[in-house]
Amino acid sequence: MRIIPAAMLALALGMPAMASVASAQSILGSWSGRGSVTLIPSGQVEPVSCRVSYEKGDSKGRTFVLTATCATTAGTFAQSGRVVKLKSGRYSGSLYSDQYAVSGKVNISISGTRQTVRVSSKKGKGLLKLSKR
Repeated sequence: MRIIPAAMLALALGMPAMASVASAQSILGSWSGRGSVTLIPSGQVEPVSCRVSYEKGDSKGRTFVLTATCATTAGTFAQSGRVVKLKSGRYSGSLYSDQYAVSGKVNISISGTRQTVRVSSKKGKGLLKLSKR
């Protein structure tokens, strides 16, 4: 039953009012890292590794578009989403995987070149630690 974990892991990523150009650019670019997803209701934990890219989503620098490719023991999958900057280093938004028709919420915290990503959906929750590439 590896397809269900892969579908939930598709949401494991991975999520603005611009205070300054420097802080808005902190999320821009490529990130990669690892984490895990806990499936609901089984409680099964699946490891995941992901590469995520963020681009400007609007001309004002308030939203960002993300694309991600992740891998698990079940295979590789793609997802996309949009996040909004809440305050310096904090972003929130949504993710979607066309491959598995699964959507969820994402919250991102950035400190320097490190990023913590939390995701949740009806099928589970996940946590990833990413680094700027």
